[in-house]
Amino acid sequence: MHPHRFPPPWSIEQVSDNAFVVKDASGQNLGYFYFEEEPGRRSAAKLLTKDEARRIAANVAKLPDAPPIFPVAFSRSLCGLLHDFR
Repeated sequence: MHPHRFPPPWSIEQVSDNAFVVKDASGQNLGYFYFEEEPGRRSAAKLLTKDEARRIAANVAKLPDAPPIFPVAFSRSLCGLLHDFR
């Protein structure tokens, strides 16, 4: 078995006043989840609420522990998308 490209465990951290990041065990940023707390700006920019962004980031952080349900090629492309999402 080969080592994980993005080693678990993954964690979430609030990195600014409007974003959470999911990081792997080595500290590599895997994905950013932006939010806006002001309702007018949130709807105009179509952003998530803080709670929605936190919940999505938390669920993404659980992915390394989930049983594999996708073919390897798809999960590699998903990891690429998470890495490129900024």
